[in-house]
Amino acid sequence: MKNISLYLYTIFNGHFVGKDQDDNKYYKSNISHGIKKEKRWVLYKKNDDPTNIDPNWHAWLHHIIDDVPDLKKNKNYFWQKKISPNPTGTETAYLPVGHILNKKKKNTQIKNYDSWKPNNKK
Repeated sequence: MKNISLYLYTIFNGHFVGKDQDDNKYYKSNISHGIKKEKRWVLYKKNDDPTNIDPNWHAWLHHIIDDVPDLKKNKNYFWQKKISPNPTGTETAYLPVGHILNKKKKNTQIKNYDSWKPNNKK
């Protein structure tokens, strides 16, 4: 329980909207301030990693779509990958060959060009 004020706000002002496949719970508040839209937020089940949110729920959270996403209507194609968290900053992060943190460094430097020598005639 990282943010107690969010949980208290959810108890008093939140209206449960739905859950996704990871059991993250989505809420909205009908309190609108002037021309602002309703507040929408998510309470994560496991970890507070926003890269795990389904794209349909992300669109709903950011007011791109107004309808609540339905998992039954969501059509998954064979070419779609399963949502995975962002590995940046972890041991599984991608580090190219020349990166300073890459442990698989090459001993020899790769020379991609021939340097120019002014007195060398061909």
